[in-house]
Amino acid sequence: MLEKIQGHQTITEHLEKEILTGGVSHAYLFSGIDGVGKKKTALEFAKALLCMSAEKKPCGHCSVCSQIEHGNHPDVQVITSKQGETTIKIIQVREMISGLSIKPYTGNQRVVIIDGADHMTPEAQNSLLKSLEEPLSYNLFILLTSHPQSILTTIRSRCQSYYFHPLDNDLVAEILKEETEYDRESIQGVLHQAGGSPGMGIYLLENSEIQNERKHCLRDLYSLLKGDELKVFSLADTLSKDKATSEEILVFLIQWFYEVGLLLQSLELPGAVQPDKAHIAYLKILNYEKNQVILKTLFDMMMTLQYNVSLRLQWEKVFIKIMETQKGYN
Repeated sequence: MLEKIQGHQTITEHLEKEILTGGVSHAYLFSGIDGVGKKKTALEFAKALLCMSAEKKPCGHCSVCSQIEHGNHPDVQVITSKQGETTIKIIQVREMISGLSIKPYTGNQRVVIIDGADHMTPEAQNSLLKSLEEPLSYNLFILLTSHPQSILTTIRSRCQSYYFHPLDNDLVAEILKEETEYDRESIQGVLHQAGGSPGMGIYLLENSEIQNERKHCLRDLYSLLKGDELKVFSLADTLSKDKATSEEILVFLIQWFYEVGLLLQSLELPGAVQPDKAHIAYLKILNYEKNQVILKTLFDMMMTLQYNVSLRLQWEKVFIKIMETQKGYN
């Protein structure tokens, strides 16, 4: 039924069983790193629920499947932050809620997918909460997030949760080969930075400059940790020029220090990835306690980005905090 989804068999088997037994929940929380397959699974799940075929669901050929694939089915909404903005604001959620009392146009189910649910402002999350507390039988919500801790506990408790693990490199390579026209060498070159995410692998293949930006950021941050205090300002200046790039690098750094934290505990990296020279260099100058403080600092920065703040000033604060953590200041 959900054969198009690779690497998440346990999750797809559960979802298929719910469809077949009529046990579909009114709300789901799909969490995991960006590009790992959450949105694709949500859309295939929607197809399976609404597909018109009397046999295989989703058939992939009926008008419903085609409309969902092209993003224009009237009963499948995908809500995300508007272009140029980093948050999903309360007005977007209210507009969505205003149509929930109207019955679905073509079937007996409406599917609302909130892509980047952690980007909802606190006001937007509280606005959504009532719809989850008093759900109408024909409305189904799927929240997609890479940072579930940024979502209200009251929302998470009302959702059936599935965690999408990073995929191993061999499977990521296979997916990239199937879905892109890049050669084997190019694909191998992005596997490590992809971190078990096919979507991130595609993004890196199509935006090779991002790979260089990440490498430069790690190099300069390493220099900062080694005592080069001027890197506070040069890094902040570089990362404050573009909000989208700033957020992308922040997500990357959170993933990076998460990996360093695993290695500091002698644990394996997600997707059976092997540590590279940069990991080893960072391991030599950090301990687990300092690494955890750095991670929290970066998560706090992620929350700050939801508001209209000075990127340069916030990055300076982050890098000063990281520098002070490394020096052992309280």
